[in-house]
Order: sequence, then structure tokens, then C-alpha cells
Amino acid sequence: MNRFFVSFAAIASSGIFAYSYWREWISYKLLGEELVLQPVEKAEVPYFHASEELYLRVLMSFGLLFSLILIVSIYFTYRQKWGWVFGCFVLSMLSILAVMINGALK
Repeated sequence: MNRFFVSFAAIASSGIFAYSYWREWISYKLLGEELVLQPVEKAEVPYFHASEELYLRVLMSFGLLFSLILIVSIYFTYRQKWGWVFGCFVLSMLSILAVMINGALK
């Protein structure tokens, strides 16, 4: 069961984040939805809300990162390389930490 939970956690954690970042990016670029950016003068707003271009660049970079982790996690799960799957899970958690730190930067 441990292998199942580690592979599920690696795939689900990276997959959820990849979906959310790509959904936001695609909805703006292809579907024409408006971005809701906060004014930078507010103390709680991250730096990348300063411009649409910067916001979309941040979305695409994290979307690519989580998509890559998702694909690699699925590949190693299929090949039953459980050590690498656990490594992908750890990399996914570190990437989530990077997202949190990136959002906390002012």
C-alpha cells in the first residue's frame, strides 16, 4: 500500500497544481477571459500582480514545472521505480514551497 500512496501523492499533488496553473493561463490566452489582478499598492499582493505579462510568465513557468513533475511521476510509476517516484513527490513538495515563497515575495 505504501507504493500506492506515494505514487498517488506524487501524481495528484503535481497534477492538481499543473491543472490550476494551465487552466488560468489557457483561459486568458485562448478563451479570452479577463485576469483579476490586485493593485500592487495593497500590502498583501505578490509582486507578479504588477503586470499581466509578468503574471502570465509566472503562471506558465510553474505550469511547466508541475507538468514536467507530473509526466515524470507517471513514467516512473509505470516503470515501477519507487525510489524515483518518491523523489518526484519530494520535488513536488519543494515546488509547492517555491510557489508559496514566490507568492510571499513583495
